[in-house]
Amino acid sequence: MEVYLSEEERLEALKKWWQENSRAMVVGIALGAAVLAGWNAWQNARKHKAEEVSGLYLQMFKAIDAKQNEPATKLAERIIVQGQGTAYATYGALFAAKLKVEAGDLAGAKKVLSDLLASTKDEDIRHISRMRLIQVMLSLNEGQEALKLLEPLKPKDMGEYESRYEELKGDVYAALQRPSEALMAYERAKQLGIATPLLEMKTNNLGVETGAPSPAS
Repeated sequence: MEVYLSEEERLEALKKWWQENSRAMVVGIALGAAVLAGWNAWQNARKHKAEEVSGLYLQMFKAIDAKQNEPATKLAERIIVQGQGTAYATYGALFAAKLKVEAGDLAGAKKVLSDLLASTKDEDIRHISRMRLIQVMLSLNEGQEALKLLEPLKPKDMGEYESRYEELKGDVYAALQRPSEALMAYERAKQLGIATPLLEMKTNNLGVETGAPSPAS
């Protein structure tokens, strides 16, 4: 059986449907257009931001090559702010910390590395920022604070950086006048593959007999 008996009835039904639904359709179309326009604007802004930060990164490298530490540091700080959430900001922070250390601003380098360690989700960057932060703390005579970053770490937490962490742990124990523990950490680093003349010199400078039992893995 036909639902509509005539063209007039079909027209009347269509007219009624339009009256009931036209507002929703217009709003839906307008909303879709606004979303599309917003998406395009966001994409364009994002592209512009990436280009701008990329330019700053290039300027920073030029300043570093020219040995212009202060301008390079300011550029790195701008990259951290303007490139927030991007790889540019992450590497900008590592460069900013390095430049601050070279300029003797250890407190500034510590803050940059602490902020990076707290914010990054990249595991490799976390390891790198943590290890550099520990080195800066040692330069600031903050051995106890540095030890707090090291002691909770288990071998599984250290991953491929375990040997480097063990050497750093030895450095921290040596700075805290705990030579026996420093020796154990250095010996562990050697077992894990670090056997450099520098590490050998650190071990000899402890004044502790070698051959001490190694810590458990």
